[in-house]
Amino acid sequence: MNAAVVGAGMAGVTVARLLQEAGIAVTLFDKSKGSGGRLASRQWHGDWIDHGAPYFGAEQPAFHRFLRQRLASSVLATWQPGIAGLVAADEQSCYVGVPRSSAVTRALLAPVCFQPATRVTRLQRDGSRWQLFNDGDSLLGSWDLVLLALPAPQARPLLAALPALATQLASVEMEPCWVTVMQTATPVPLPDVEIGAHPHLRRITHNSAKPGRSRQGIYVLQASTAWSQNHLEEPPAEIGEQMRQFWLDCRPPARDSQILFCHRWRYGFTRQALGQACLWQAAERIGLCGDWCLGRRVEDAWLSGLNLARQVLGSPAATL
Repeated sequence: MNAAVVGAGMAGVTVARLLQEAGIAVTLFDKSKGSGGRLASRQWHGDWIDHGAPYFGAEQPAFHRFLRQRLASSVLATWQPGIAGLVAADEQSCYVGVPRSSAVTRALLAPVCFQPATRVTRLQRDGSRWQLFNDGDSLLGSWDLVLLALPAPQARPLLAALPALATQLASVEMEPCWVTVMQTATPVPLPDVEIGAHPHLRRITHNSAKPGRSRQGIYVLQASTAWSQNHLEEPPAEIGEQMRQFWLDCRPPARDSQILFCHRWRYGFTRQALGQACLWQAAERIGLCGDWCLGRRVEDAWLSGLNLARQVLGSPAATL
């Protein structure tokens, strides 16, 4: 038996790894050049910048156990940042990938056949199997199972052959987030993390303060949901200049900063979750998972992928 998993964020790599370990040949696709999803990182002059989730916490015992294993393998580190602003309890002590956020997903991918830079745009039934097509409408192959680990709005168009399943995603609402990465020429006395420093800035993270980072003075600015929505289609260059000004408005010592790059997360956060851990239609051999099933956190994505794997395998004890 074989399976195709579409989406190489935390949910996708979790379900892919568990199925692979159970003896199912898995092919994992992602439209990006690498894995990570919300744990995305970009290389910049020899160092790594995390422009997705800057860090994450853990609440469930199963996720704590998983993270302890990753700590032992040196792809994860604990981080206790100096934080300014109101934060959730699980952000007081958190985790980061080393030397980049996506190190966690890359480690999980080791035994899985991964095809990056491949956008899956269509699914088609072929008897009891599923055919996948790319954005050039070329056939990628056929598989016994298909599991979609994509944001709900991206998954829905792929479910044209299963309208009842697609309808279940209608209640899920996602929110955008613009990110601008800055670098200061000289050290600036700022907290590691600032929450709500400006009405239009959700969070400012000192990327260079994380374990395993070398380049100094790199800050990741996340815009607020409302501002991101109102400026969703503006050019990145204009977004960067506006967000830089927001930073200068609240942190004048950063005046010598320069913009490195901007990134738009069209589906950055979950506003309204599905309310169940995953979706699995055994008769059709198709399933969906993602943080949006349960919430908006990295842990939610992991739990969703874990639960989908358990349903596919019929094994409630399966775990990483």
